[in-house]
Amino acid sequence: MGAGPGAVDLLTLRGAQRIADADLVLYAPGATDAAWLREHTAAELVDCSRLSPEEIAEHYRRLASRRGKAVRLVSGDPALSPRLREQLDLCTRLGLDVEVVPGVSPVSAAAPVPLLEAGAVESLAVTTVETDFTAVRDLAAAGRALAVRAPAARTADLVEALRGAGIADDTPAVVADKPSRPDETLVRTTVGELVAEVKKHNLWRSALFLVGESLRTTGKAKPTGEESAPRWTARSWRRPTDEPRKTWAERRAEAGTTAAAAQAPAAAAAREPEDEPRVPVAVGAPDSAEQAPATPKPVRSPGKRSPRSAAKRAAKKA
Repeated sequence: MGAGPGAVDLLTLRGAQRIADADLVLYAPGATDAAWLREHTAAELVDCSRLSPEEIAEHYRRLASRRGKAVRLVSGDPALSPRLREQLDLCTRLGLDVEVVPGVSPVSAAAPVPLLEAGAVESLAVTTVETDFTAVRDLAAAGRALAVRAPAARTADLVEALRGAGIADDTPAVVADKPSRPDETLVRTTVGELVAEVKKHNLWRSALFLVGESLRTTGKAKPTGEESAPRWTARSWRRPTDEPRKTWAERRAEAGTTAAAAQAPAAAAAREPEDEPRVPVAVGAPDSAEQAPATPKPVRSPGKRSPRSAAKRAAKKA
């Protein structure tokens, strides 16, 4: 069963019910508050951090003979625990029925900001390291956040593996010890200052290290790839790429200026006849072409038709 990040109020309701119904509870003091367990269950409590796998198997055999129920608490979520496979194989070998109860991941309790960010950090790698940090070097990459459970005393080896993978020293990092518990230690720093901060806070036990661009406190994470091309629209192709984008107010003011400039020539053209000097014209001059009265066109009566039109209609009917 997942014990969550450490705070007792982060246990799931199902997990609390399984603890209350258990006859035996195996726990680690660093993962679960023993005082809370004593208050919420009458089961036998056993500190499994000092037991060997053979001793744990003996507890299971003794309890199975009485058809009892046992709960093995693991830190965080069982799906992220490297010991889950070992426990499943042991119960299968002993012929025991097994149920896996999920738990809250410590990564959620330690991360001060979202670890994933669209366009910058789109993947998360979670691993547990004891001595060999080769897995960290293989998993570390630009555009990926890392969550590493490792001994704080080996922080220098962790930083060396990150640098070997090309992670810059100014990359944000977080180290968390007992996250979500009253005595938690949560340090926000960078990869380059990680060793100094761990020594400053006197951390040496197993801790959770978070590394990634999305851990920056101000602004957005640095994009990992080339800047995406602008989205095509019906109007975007008409605007040159080097022309700055204008606001709605600027476009409206520009449109008003253009309309005023277009109206000015029309107004000037309308005023041109009035500005030209008028030429005096002699009245009554018979030989003046401008003064000759226009010959009126003959007005045809709507009731009469010309003979030619009548002949055409008759030929068409024939």
